[in-house]
Amino acid sequence: MPNATLKGSIIKRLKLSLEIAVRFLFSQSRGNFLSFITGVSIVGVCVGVLALLVVTSVINGFENELTQVISGTQGDVIFYTRGSPIRDKEDIERKIREFTPDLKAISGSFVSEVMFTGPLGVAGGAIEGVDLHTWADVVSVEKRLQPGSVLPIDENEIVLGSALAERLGVTTGDSVRVILPFTGSDDEAGYGAPRVQDFKLTGIVHLGMYDYDSKYSYAPLGAVQKLVFGSEEGKSKDWITSFRIKLKPGSNAPAVSAELSQHFGFPYRIKDWSQLNKNLLYAIELEKTVIAVLLTAIMIVAAFNVISALLMMVYEKEKEIAILRVLGVRQRDQFFLFSFVGSFFGLMGTFAGVLLGLVCTFVLSHTKLIHLPAEIYHLEYLPVVIRWTEWSAIALMAFVICFLATVGPAAQIARRSPVEGLKWTS
Repeated sequence: MPNATLKGSIIKRLKLSLEIAVRFLFSQSRGNFLSFITGVSIVGVCVGVLALLVVTSVINGFENELTQVISGTQGDVIFYTRGSPIRDKEDIERKIREFTPDLKAISGSFVSEVMFTGPLGVAGGAIEGVDLHTWADVVSVEKRLQPGSVLPIDENEIVLGSALAERLGVTTGDSVRVILPFTGSDDEAGYGAPRVQDFKLTGIVHLGMYDYDSKYSYAPLGAVQKLVFGSEEGKSKDWITSFRIKLKPGSNAPAVSAELSQHFGFPYRIKDWSQLNKNLLYAIELEKTVIAVLLTAIMIVAAFNVISALLMMVYEKEKEIAILRVLGVRQRDQFFLFSFVGSFFGLMGTFAGVLLGLVCTFVLSHTKLIHLPAEIYHLEYLPVVIRWTEWSAIALMAFVICFLATVGPAAQIARRSPVEGLKWTS
């Protein structure tokens, strides 16, 4: 029973402090300066929260887009050879399946560096021969084909990256000449004579990353094998250079890559998608951390504005505060009173920042308003991804910073003697 009475007393005093805080906040001031300081405090918190939310969402979108492009083009794990091509592909594939319980799909391919010629000039790049029966189960290139494009079926058909096609000056239906400069093999001395083949362009693919769009092309596996090895009695060597592996959802690609590396030595090498652009992804993560630290400083500066607004309110309401103390309001109640006032500034600024952040991210994600030079930033527009855990953490951090900023001034105000306020009354 005594505990219930004590609890009711505490709740009653907190409610009283809150009611007085609301009256202080919305009562008429003797001048406009306090309102100006209050507005600056709220706007400062709002700008800090808004900037941090939008910047982190943009960096998340940039990272997410790169992740989708890399894994969608290369697969979750890529198994390739650093020496001669893989000749016993059935045996290697069987072993990969044996050591990878999380494997969902696997597709063999042959990648070779070539030169392309078109009406506007010559460009270097890579041609990948793909197994059309299994390729679509591993990568998402087919989903990134431009309207009017189709995958190659016949041996004389090819698909080019959008930037590569633009550089060559070709469109769907045009002819593209592919030149293999060196055709020497393990069984031949020297480099051999260049081999040339004309392909019909059946499609243009926009992968979304300039490095890929400016270099990659895709053709049926048999056509690339024939281009590289030639043909004997109408048949080319059925060799490949790599396997692309798709894992089940939720699988750990780095762990799978490490496990396969233990079972396959030289000349084989295994990488997961994150290792293919490791430096770029690390730079993005580092940039995100640095920007978050710098923008947090904005909210700390805004917290000093909250302190200024709180002290100005004390000066404005000094007579009322003194009268409350004379009427029996305790120091603890005064502490809660001004803590509520300072927290209100933080709450309003945080709420406004989150609301404006939602508006800005909605506009950026639905209009693609900001375009980027793809050859510099890898992507052509500013992507946005909202991670609600991060947004919640940022909003909570902003509110906590503002609340902590009010603790010192509120404690100092609570210790003031009521005589200091009454002696200024007339």
